[in-house]
Amino acid sequence: QGLPWRGRAHPPPRTGHLRASFAQADAAPGRAMSVGQEFWIVAAGCSKDQGHTVEKEGYLAALRSHPTLATSVRTQGTLEAPFKFDVPDGDRSLLFGSFDNLIRLTDDLQKSDSQVDSILHRLERQYLELEPKAEFRVKSQRQEKPFIDYLRSWQWDEAKYPKSRSISDNLTLLMSVVNKLDEEARNKTAQYNDFKTQRGNMAKKEGANLTNRDLVDVLTPDVVKMQGNADDDFIYTEHLTTVVVILPRGAEPEFAKTYEKIAENVVPMSGRKFKDLDDKDGNTLWRVVVFKSAAENFKKQCRERRYIVRDFEYSEEGYRRLKAQRDQLEDSVRRQHELVRGLYQAAWSDAMIAWVHIKAMRVFVESVLRFGMPPRFASFVVSPKQSSTAGVRKALADVLGKGAQSALFGGDKVAEAQDGDDEYFPYVSLAFTPFNVQRAA
Repeated sequence: QGLPWRGRAHPPPRTGHLRASFAQADAAPGRAMSVGQEFWIVAAGCSKDQGHTVEKEGYLAALRSHPTLATSVRTQGTLEAPFKFDVPDGDRSLLFGSFDNLIRLTDDLQKSDSQVDSILHRLERQYLELEPKAEFRVKSQRQEKPFIDYLRSWQWDEAKYPKSRSISDNLTLLMSVVNKLDEEARNKTAQYNDFKTQRGNMAKKEGANLTNRDLVDVLTPDVVKMQGNADDDFIYTEHLTTVVVILPRGAEPEFAKTYEKIAENVVPMSGRKFKDLDDKDGNTLWRVVVFKSAAENFKKQCRERRYIVRDFEYSEEGYRRLKAQRDQLEDSVRRQHELVRGLYQAAWSDAMIAWVHIKAMRVFVESVLRFGMPPRFASFVVSPKQSSTAGVRKALADVLGKGAQSALFGGDKVAEAQDGDDEYFPYVSLAFTPFNVQRAA
């Protein structure tokens, strides 16, 4: 039935159960959060006198001791009490100018919220595609924490978003930074994908049959005999050249008997099979030495007999050059991978910090519209179990709803500002889902 301690100097004494709730809320930082876990930032109005700090503690105590909230909220998959979300108010509140600015800010903040939401979860997806076991940690104010620990200990970042600057100006700066992060991530991702495409085009086609493989990877210096004499596997002179032919399974006997006769100017007894290079389909690799003037006709006659002729000229120097290019490209891909991975880590962290600050700005604006001036309100974070949302909403209304009685401004405008929801609650409420991309098993 509301808060009987409102306006008193002290909240009610903490019971043993309440102490246990507080201990539970402060325990075990750094656990993994579940994908799709939803959080609600909720806020209620406080008295306009100087006792509102005590009143905030009273709200928190009431939330943590409420029987429904004690069993129906979670953090990181386990039961845990609600915790503070310390949006600047009172003498240290944010600047907004006129109340007309507040109305405009409800729309501007909601649009920015949606935009950063999209960017953040795109970074999440890209990071996981690059690194399936990626760890998401927030780097803020010289500390690095898992997201849930960052949220539980969240404070307004005065260095990034000084309160001496208006909400509108801070929002403009914030969105400029986030959009630059997004653009940089897109550009670096495109560069990385380009390197991967080049590597794929030049890579060995392992496991493919002879008809599809690059013969540079088959006829390598450790396979080909080249000693500068007539017994070399490849003969290239002013008048002679070497033709490479792939024979399908069972075609060897016929080819061995006829290759010298299918065209003129074929060097007798020059047909030679490369040993130990047969593929899984039974295709075999041969070479034949012919006069250059007869090469095209020989190739034509081979094709008519359904032998596969490959245009290939052996070069040890060419092989080593290709290998060096592949090694260089592989190194470039590896370096780009590390660069993009670091970029995703930093960009996700900075975007998450910006997103939470937008949430704080929205809580402030909607609380001032709802509860009036001077800005005195209490805000908290809860994470309801999906099966208990209705009960948690009712419990929050029981505890926080009385704070709505001090509303000064148009209820219609406030309702429209409620996070795009059709539902109206007797307290400020913003819902968000930090992670929504499924992880690899």
